[in-house]
Amino acid sequence: MKSILSLLAALLAATLLQAAPAQPEKELVDTLRGAVVTGTRVAMERDRMPAPVSVVRRARIATSDESSLMPSLMEEVPGLFVTSRGVTGYGVSAGAAGGISLRGFGAGSGRTLVLIDGHPQYMSIYGHAVADEYLADLAERVEVTRGAASVLYGSNAMGGAINIITRRPDFLGNRINVKLMGGSYGTFRGNVTEQYSNGRFSLVANFGHDRTAGHRANSAFRSTSGMVKAAYDLSAEWRLSGDFNVVRAYSENPGTVDRPMFEGTADITRMMSWLSLENHYERTDGGINFYYNAGKHVINDGYAAGGTPQPYLFNSTDYQGGFNLFQAVRPWEGGTLTAGIDLKLYGGNAYRNPTTEIYADHKKLHEEAGYLLAQQLLGPVTFEAGIRAEHHSLYGMEWVPQAGVSVLAWPGASLKLSASKGFRTPNLRELYMYAVANEDLKPERSWSYDFTWTQHLLDGRINTELSLFYTKGSNIIEVNIVDGKRANRNVGAFQNKGVEFSADFLATDQLKFNANYSYLHMGTVYTGAPVHKAYVSATWTPGRFSANLGLMGIKDLYLSTGDNAVKSSYADLKARLAYRIADWITVFVRGENLLNRKYETMLGFPEPGITVLGGISLNF
Repeated sequence: MKSILSLLAALLAATLLQAAPAQPEKELVDTLRGAVVTGTRVAMERDRMPAPVSVVRRARIATSDESSLMPSLMEEVPGLFVTSRGVTGYGVSAGAAGGISLRGFGAGSGRTLVLIDGHPQYMSIYGHAVADEYLADLAERVEVTRGAASVLYGSNAMGGAINIITRRPDFLGNRINVKLMGGSYGTFRGNVTEQYSNGRFSLVANFGHDRTAGHRANSAFRSTSGMVKAAYDLSAEWRLSGDFNVVRAYSENPGTVDRPMFEGTADITRMMSWLSLENHYERTDGGINFYYNAGKHVINDGYAAGGTPQPYLFNSTDYQGGFNLFQAVRPWEGGTLTAGIDLKLYGGNAYRNPTTEIYADHKKLHEEAGYLLAQQLLGPVTFEAGIRAEHHSLYGMEWVPQAGVSVLAWPGASLKLSASKGFRTPNLRELYMYAVANEDLKPERSWSYDFTWTQHLLDGRINTELSLFYTKGSNIIEVNIVDGKRANRNVGAFQNKGVEFSADFLATDQLKFNANYSYLHMGTVYTGAPVHKAYVSATWTPGRFSANLGLMGIKDLYLSTGDNAVKSSYADLKARLAYRIADWITVFVRGENLLNRKYETMLGFPEPGITVLGGISLNF
C-alpha cells in the first residue's frame, strides 16, 4: 500500500508541474448509427448493412474502469454473455471464467471468433478465447457481428465476430493519461497511456497493471500488459502501421465452495504483433496485413483437501501467423466489390511430464482461403452477396456463402434480411490430445438467418434496433461412444432462435439512457448462455460532474445441464460518480453488486458482494 501511495504522490506532483488542458473525461451513450468495418472490411453505414452489428465506443469503454473489455461488451451487446468468478481477471484451464457466449455460441469452444484489428486472437491448441488478453486500454472501439461471419473471417466465426479495433490519436500533439484506482479485496488497477501525432506519424503506447487478493481464499489475480502501436502516412493514399502487445497474467483457482482447491494456478503469457500497409483512394481501398500471435501457458491443476500436489505442471506453447490481402473497388455507381486472400499457419505443443505425457508434439496445420463480397446500392435498397473458398491441410475445401438485403423503408427506418453460413475446424485438442482424440473429425457447420429493423426518431435522439434470429448447426463435435470406445465425433446438432433489442435515448444534452434485451431459446442447452438478459443505464453529465447507474438482469442462466440442471437468476446494480476538478484531473468512485445479491455465473463459484473502487485520472 505504501508503494502505491508513493507512486500516486509522485505522479500527482509531476502532473501539477507539467499539466496542460486536455479533453475532459466524459461518458457517452453510443447511438445505433454510424459506419462499421467488421462486416465488410471497408466502412459501411450500419443502416445499409444487412447483418446486425453492435458497436461499443471508446467513451463507454474508458468509463467502465475495468482492465478487461468483457464487462463493457456484455453490458452493451444483446445476446453476449461472459462468465466471471471474482473481482477481476478470468484465468484459464479448469475452473477458469471468461467463457464468452454470443447467441449461445461459445468462444471457449471456438464458435465465436475474437479479433484484434481484424486478426484472429485465440489459443490455437484448444481453440478458445483468452479473456485476460482483451484489454480495455487497447481499444478505440469494438464491433460485434451477431450471426455467422465466416465469409470474411473463416473458421470459428459460427456465432459471430468480436473485432477489437485498437486506439489511434485523433488530435495533433502529445497527451499522457494516468489512471489509478483501488478498493475492495486489495484490488489495484493502474495504467499509463501515451498518445502522440504530428499529422503524418502517430504513436500509442500503454502500460497497465491489475491485481487483487480476491474475495475467497486462493483467488488472487495479477496481470501486467504493454502495447505499442505506430503509424506513418507515406502519402495521402498510403499508410504503414504496426502493433505489438504482450500480456502476462497469473490467476489462482480457488475451486468450488464444496470442493476448495489448493495450488491451482495458471501463469500465461500472450503476445500479438502485426504490420499493415493500407491504401485509400477515391474508388478503391485495401491493404496487406501480416500478423503473428503466440502464447505460453504453465498450469498447476492443484489438489483438493486430502489430495497431493501435482508432480508435474501442464505446459503448452502455441502460435498463429499469416497474412491477409484485400482490395475493395467501386467500379460503378453504388457498387462495391471486395476480394481477399487469407493464409494462416498455426500449431503448438503441450505436455505434462516431458518424457511420458506429451499431448501435442509441435503440431502444425495451415489454411488458405479466397473470398469475394459484392454490394450494390439501388436507391433505398442494398443487395449483398459473398462467397469464401477455404482449403485446410486436413479437411480439404469448404465453401461458405452469404447473402442479404437492406431497405431504407421510410425516413429513419431500415429493414434487413440476411443468411450466412458459418463453420469451425476442429482444434488440436480435439484431433490429437487425450483419450477421446480423433484425427478423422470434420468441420462443424451452421446457418444464421436474421431479420433486423432499425428506427431513428427525433433527429437521432431516439434510436432502436430489433433483431429476430434463427441458427441451425450440424456436424457438431461431441464425445460419443461407439463399440465401447469414447471419442470425439461429428454427431451433434442444435437449433437456436431468439430476439435482440437495443435502444438509446438522448433526453437532454446532459441526460442519456440506453437499454438492451435478448431472449435465447436453445434447442440444445449449454451453460454460460442465459435465456433472458437485460441491461438498462442512465448517464447524467451536468458540467464537471457525471453519474452513471446501470442494472443488469439475468434470468435462467444454466450453470449445469441434464435432468437436474441448475439455473441462476440475479440482478446486478452498478453506479459510478466522477468529478472533473480541472481539465486535467478527474476523481471517481464506482460500486458493483450494490444490491449485495448472492449469485453465480459458474456452478460453485459465488460472485463477490458489494465491491467499491475509487481512483483518479490525470491528463497532461
